[in-house]
Amino acid sequence: MALSKQSQRLSPLPPVLSHGLVAVSTLGLLSFCCSASLFLYLTYRLIVWRTKAGPQAPTNQFLFLIYNLLFADIQQSLGFLLNISALQKDAIDVGSSDCWAQGWFISTGLANSVFILAIAVHTFMSVVRQYRMPSWAFYSWVCVCWLFVYVMAIIGPLMYKDTFYVRAAAWCWVNEDYQTERLWLHYMWVFVAMFSTFIIYIIIFIYVQRHSLRNAQALPSSSRNSTTQSLAHGATPMMLLYPFIYTLCTAPLAAGRIASMAGRDISLAYFCVAGSMIACNGWLDVLLYATTRRAIVFSEAPPSEETGLETFAFLGKGHEMGNVTTIQAASQAHGRSSSRTIRKELSRNESTENLYGMALGHIEIKESVKVTVEDFTSRSGSGSRSEPRRTPLTRTGSWDERNSVKSMLDH
Repeated sequence: MALSKQSQRLSPLPPVLSHGLVAVSTLGLLSFCCSASLFLYLTYRLIVWRTKAGPQAPTNQFLFLIYNLLFADIQQSLGFLLNISALQKDAIDVGSSDCWAQGWFISTGLANSVFILAIAVHTFMSVVRQYRMPSWAFYSWVCVCWLFVYVMAIIGPLMYKDTFYVRAAAWCWVNEDYQTERLWLHYMWVFVAMFSTFIIYIIIFIYVQRHSLRNAQALPSSSRNSTTQSLAHGATPMMLLYPFIYTLCTAPLAAGRIASMAGRDISLAYFCVAGSMIACNGWLDVLLYATTRRAIVFSEAPPSEETGLETFAFLGKGHEMGNVTTIQAASQAHGRSSSRTIRKELSRNESTENLYGMALGHIEIKESVKVTVEDFTSRSGSGSRSEPRRTPLTRTGSWDERNSVKSMLDH
């Protein structure tokens, strides 16, 4: 099959591509380095955690989804990074291995959309439905996602051989003559993932906001207004960053391709700008998940199986605060004489007052008071003393209860 003029080799590159592809390939390189670095780091951590915890220990599901998203970003960024080859040759060389590889990696970049949606669905199930998938079902689901991505990418080359991945405007991708295949093998699923992700995160946002406002009603009226305003406008809207950044990076190129399919003449400059934006997916994903879910991504110990609200950095995890009050009473007898001393120690380094539920507007304060009584008894006829006998009394309660304990000991 003869290629159309738009799909044939382009040499030399026009000035708009000579300059525009520099930005695309540079951002692709940045995304590749960031994604590969975090991917290798997590690979190392997963191996270490599995060695320490044993092969039967479950892996945090959200962390594993991020791990797969990074692998998807590596493939997508490789596709745009390969524009360096066109810049070196000053040509888009149709039929070369570089051109075919670029088309393949951009097609498998569909995995980015698939796992963005998978993370949204998993977050919805964890936060709204309070449901955690069994391990076998979760790993099967991940395998199905990858199978879907590679089936969508391989169908075209199997059907059309070497005429499938050719020059597509500014770089190599699916032949412009195969508009139906472009739609159903790639962009249909990109738009499904885009709109579904936005809808899911909006549902999560509404759920968390309503839950926060409902729990805030339990607070005293003096602090209810400020707490409610903080919860409603300061934390939960950050969730919308996930679909917003993904859509911001992906939508321009997807819209340009759809407009081209509709017969619009899209300039090479537009494709360079849109390509630069989608090439940012990798490093922005690293920045976003490394900051908002750092409790999971950069955990020193194997992260727990928790995947709900408590793992969002911008919602805040319970902070520990307060003091431990240790009261020790000692009695000592020397012959017939005896004395009783009371010692009170205050430690500010150890705390048993915990602030729980900051994200949902419910505050509960707990404090433990530990009372230890030491009895020293002397042996008759000797100056030595026996070892102290410690009787710990632990008391947990309100400030009034703790004051009553103190008064009892003072008297």
